[in-house]
Amino acid sequence: MSMTPLRTNVALAIDGGGIKGLIVAQALIALEDELGGEPLIKHPQLKILAGTSTGAIITAAIAMGMKAEDITKMYINMGQKVFPPLAPTWFPKPLEQADEFMRIVTQPFLYSNERLIDLLKTVIQQQTGNADLTLAELNQRLEPDQALILTAVHITERRTRFLKSYKEDNGDWKLWEAILASSSAPIALPVWPRVEAGEKRAYYTDGGVGNYGNPAYVVAQEAVVFRGYAPEDVSVLSFGTGWVNGDNYERANGVPTGWHGLDWARNAPNLLVGDTARAQSLDIIEGFGNNKLDFRRFQFALETDINADAYGDDATYAQMKKLGEELGERIRHDQFAPNADPQYDPEGLYASRMKYREAKEIGKAQRLK
Repeated sequence: MSMTPLRTNVALAIDGGGIKGLIVAQALIALEDELGGEPLIKHPQLKILAGTSTGAIITAAIAMGMKAEDITKMYINMGQKVFPPLAPTWFPKPLEQADEFMRIVTQPFLYSNERLIDLLKTVIQQQTGNADLTLAELNQRLEPDQALILTAVHITERRTRFLKSYKEDNGDWKLWEAILASSSAPIALPVWPRVEAGEKRAYYTDGGVGNYGNPAYVVAQEAVVFRGYAPEDVSVLSFGTGWVNGDNYERANGVPTGWHGLDWARNAPNLLVGDTARAQSLDIIEGFGNNKLDFRRFQFALETDINADAYGDDATYAQMKKLGEELGERIRHDQFAPNADPQYDPEGLYASRMKYREAKEIGKAQRLK
């Protein structure tokens, strides 16, 4: 069975999730295969790419013309080079956790961003011949109707910036710099400072800190509102980086009534990201053309989360590769959310959609009384 053909205008959005981007990159091999085997950017229906954090890395790589298999190799290198072990590998687990805790409370970040910058510039150089390629220069490489959008949070303004390849006022951003701004996860990597108009310094952090950890709403709005594509001509492919359901979440993170300050510091952002991701998916389904838009959300369940900076061992990489292959098969077989089968809809979009429609009907009945 092959997937249902995509519509005239395709938008691809990828969530944040650190090293778990390897899972999505692996799954995209199947999407490439379904679309003829060429790099995704060569597919004439693909018009809009948007990524947050690790999704920014993947979508930027696609925009440069990389194949999914090469992106997976890049992620393996990233895990080994960018996130080296913080403590000696012979440390027992309790001592390793204590060491990490002390680093968190005494340092502004765990890892330098120099290794990530070097990796990004190397890949961009190999792919384009210019390590300092700007968004304006990337835009010239794309087709006139194609665009890359990366999200990053402007800290002092407390808002998300949408760095678009076609916008003139974003054109001077170097591609590696825009990716870095989008993926500078708090605690893990340092804030990215940038001198902007009027010599004013701006500070950027991971796009997932804002409301667009799932940037699918960004591409839907770009397609339907800003470009004016008819919803019935649009397919939105949205990729998550793993979802721990309720029972497993409690086992992994403890009973919430017993959370202490550090637990809340670690878990509160995940609550915001998860809630926003689900709400925005529902907004796409119900808010763009009254369910006429072709929305396919590919998300997968995890028993326990994989740390976004997991350098891991061979078993961790094998687990992510297997999850990516399974996700790829779901692309081929149209197994996506919203779906009444919870194994394809771990975020519960189908149930949320039913509740939304029930509330809508109740509201209509009340108005008619």
